Amino acid sequence: DMLRDPDSSVVTNCILVLNEIMADSGGMALNRAVMLHLLNRIHEFSEFGILSVLDLVPRYIPANDDEGFQIMNLLDPVLRTANAGAVVATIRAFLSIADAVGKRPGDDRDEDSPTVDDLKRQVVVRIKAPLVTLLASGSSELTYVLLKYVDQLIDLCPGIFDDEYRVFYVRYHDQTHIKHSKVRILAKLANPDNAPDIVSELGELVANVDEMMGRIAVQSMASIAMHDSGGQGAVESIARRLVEMLDLHGIPHISSEAATALASLVRRHPSIVSVVSAPLPRALKYISEPAGKASVIFLLGECGESIVEAPYVLEKVIDSYDSIADAAVKTALLGATVKLFFYRPPEVKNMLGKVLKKATEDVSSQDLHDRALFYYRLLRSSPDPNIAKSIVTSKSMTMSTKHFAEEDDSELRAALMHEFNTLCTIYRCKAENFIDEENIVKFVKVPKEHPLPREAPVTPVTDPGVNAITNHMGGVAMADAPQQSVTAVPSTVSAEVDLLGFGDDLSAMSVPTPAPVGPASLQSLSLKSGVILNGEDYQNKWSSVPDAEAVIIPALAMSTGPTSTDGVEEPLKAFNVFTMASGELSTEFKFFLYGQEEDAYGGGFFLIQAVVSKAPFNLSLTIKP
Repeated sequence: DMLRDPDSSVVTNCILVLNEIMADSGGMALNRAVMLHLLNRIHEFSEFGILSVLDLVPRYIPANDDEGFQIMNLLDPVLRTANAGAVVATIRAFLSIADAVGKRPGDDRDEDSPTVDDLKRQVVVRIKAPLVTLLASGSSELTYVLLKYVDQLIDLCPGIFDDEYRVFYVRYHDQTHIKHSKVRILAKLANPDNAPDIVSELGELVANVDEMMGRIAVQSMASIAMHDSGGQGAVESIARRLVEMLDLHGIPHISSEAATALASLVRRHPSIVSVVSAPLPRALKYISEPAGKASVIFLLGECGESIVEAPYVLEKVIDSYDSIADAAVKTALLGATVKLFFYRPPEVKNMLGKVLKKATEDVSSQDLHDRALFYYRLLRSSPDPNIAKSIVTSKSMTMSTKHFAEEDDSELRAALMHEFNTLCTIYRCKAENFIDEENIVKFVKVPKEHPLPREAPVTPVTDPGVNAITNHMGGVAMADAPQQSVTAVPSTVSAEVDLLGFGDDLSAMSVPTPAPVGPASLQSLSLKSGVILNGEDYQNKWSSVPDAEAVIIPALAMSTGPTSTDGVEEPLKAFNVFTMASGELSTEFKFFLYGQEEDAYGGGFFLIQAVVSKAPFNLSLTIKP
């Protein structure tokens, strides 16, 4: 019963307490009446209260598509707020509703119904502008968190943020962790149109004094080539840049990272071998990091057929085998020598025997030892050398997909989307990885069954215990008043146009729950002529009247509609009803009107928000006396 309390702070605390008491069952119980009652009053809550209500929306399963779209339209003004928490909570609510009402394979719904993926893309398109705005205006801590959410949304719907790539350029005053996040995101935004700009920007960051920044910049460039997102010629261009980095002897970590990137690129695009091969013997002399050295040795084995000095370069490494501490370098050396043996047998024969002897006696790495034994037995027992050659020199190492198996995190990304707007996004792991099982809050969607069939028309839920609009209906209870059917909401989530520049205050002025008003509430008026009210006064007067005292007249059918705003303003002016602002949208006309009673009748103002829908023509009014 306290959820119906007129004081929104009481309702907020009630939600928190119920969630705590019923945590074992997934939180407070929800049904259609409770959910829509809270949403209809959301404009009354404080910022903290709004977040409490928004956190409930992902748990609610809409009765049908129309109700889901109605809730999304109801929450759309929240995206225009400056509160990042409310915006992100609304995004999670939108994605949850899209997942609930979108068409899935096997559904018997109309073929024109939007799919889950279509709705999610529409949601991400809608929330792109608010997120980009918050990124540019928040603190460093807030920006970092928002970048994590943006990264997750880019993985969900690739391509939507591509045109905003300049927002993710690194700024001099950005904190280190923000710079790293931006550089990683830039690689995901590359397409044939913007890839040259992005690669050029990443190239400027390679020599950054921050070692990790340089490494991430190289990895991001390689990622663009790996995923073929840069368009024609991008792979070879990036490969040439990476080859140039092999000679950056004064920046060893960049040379090493470039070698590692080239090794992956050769597996993905074998056609760039001719671009990569020339500097490899020289690079092996200077690269000191184990990962980079192992990558160059691997490339010498892959490209050894076209590199004249390849056997002699590897021979020097084999002679110093005992001084090599890293198992990855030894493994790469073994594999490259065996492969090179089939390309250049006379030159590599003695080298191969030496490295096989060393590796089979090496007990520092079980993997290395087993590989050496495998190669030895394969070469010794194979009846036909060509069989062994086909096994060793086959292109099985060539990458045929856009992801290496160890980099495929599609399951994790899908799981994280279910925990959007939690620490899981920041840590990039599931809740069970950093929260004890007994402390994990259950996420239960309700209700399992709705009283409404999917095809039923949706009508707004009203609550006479809280909403005082019944006073304007001559004592008729809202439950007894005839309800008007709500026109189906389009699947696209569209933003309202702020005609008066009120911003968030305007969304607070609108009353989302229309309640029918009978003729008994209408009275004769005598209005003053020549009344002038500026925008600031209009806003102040509107805000001073509680929403509960507003008179709402929903969806009055009209035989014909206006062709322009002038066709409405001029006739009303003759009756001393003046226009504060008006505008024509694609689906409706909007008017903000006012009038003032004669002094003999009290001299009070009447403020009116009128919406004339175009298809079909109908009139909705919100009046504040």
